[in-house]
Amino acid sequence: MAFQTQITTRHVDVSDRVRQYAEDRTGKLEQFYDGITDAHVILGEDNSPASMKTAEINIDVYQKRLSAEDSASTHQEAINLCVDHLRRQLEKYKSKLRSKDKDAHR
Repeated sequence: MAFQTQITTRHVDVSDRVRQYAEDRTGKLEQFYDGITDAHVILGEDNSPASMKTAEINIDVYQKRLSAEDSASTHQEAINLCVDHLRRQLEKYKSKLRSKDKDAHR
């Protein structure tokens, strides 16, 4: 993994297994775009009666920050949802970069 992943928790204790899972899942985003410079995962818990677990992931790419936030019954599910959102954002960002590059060479 070429980029650093920082994990922060807000008002909740998270096991090392969940921390490792977050690092592994964000590391897989590099398959879709290798220009990721930094990742920040924020894990928390809703104040709702259902006590939903929340995850927010911010990744930095060239001149842009992509972010996703979601909640689920477990932190792993919330992380998976965020990673799926970021994967789509990365693919869109990458296609925009490619279209700009083609115009520059004409």
